[in-house]
Amino acid sequence: MPLETEARAELRALLDGLRPDDGDLLEALHRIHHRYGHISREAMEVVAERLRLTPAHVYGATTYYADFRTTPPPPVTVAWCSGPACRLRNANGIRAAFEAVFDCALGEDSPDGRVAFTLGQCNGTCEQAPQVWLQERVVGKLTAARAVELARALREGEDPETLGWPDDASGDGAGG
Repeated sequence: MPLETEARAELRALLDGLRPDDGDLLEALHRIHHRYGHISREAMEVVAERLRLTPAHVYGATTYYADFRTTPPPPVTVAWCSGPACRLRNANGIRAAFEAVFDCALGEDSPDGRVAFTLGQCNGTCEQAPQVWLQERVVGKLTAARAVELARALREGEDPETLGWPDDASGDGAGG
């Protein structure tokens, strides 16, 4: 058994109440991912011990689901909406603009590790189509040009909380 560290003790406490042979694997992974933003190798080992599974079994479940990360997330997340209203209003062009500026495909992190470009699912704010979620906040009625401006601002390190507001200083919704 590995040396008990403060991190392992915290993980064990997070898994309190979960039992082997009770179908708790996904619940365990969700708890850890929600708390830390990713599921580390050490966390997978603790889950395996707690639920009496092999580490390979836990790793398989972790990597099977696209919503789980195995590395810490970048500080900025942009989620692209793939819903029908967005797609009808050039969401694919918006996606291409972000991919070009971030130099990564959807579902990847930018090479500098600053931005995660993820797939979002429609949340019913279709009147804002096409849109992305910047740090879980809707930035809508995008054009390809606004998407490029927003992506460039993020790539250059601008604070995501100041970008994408409809009444921002530039008046275009992409930031000052």
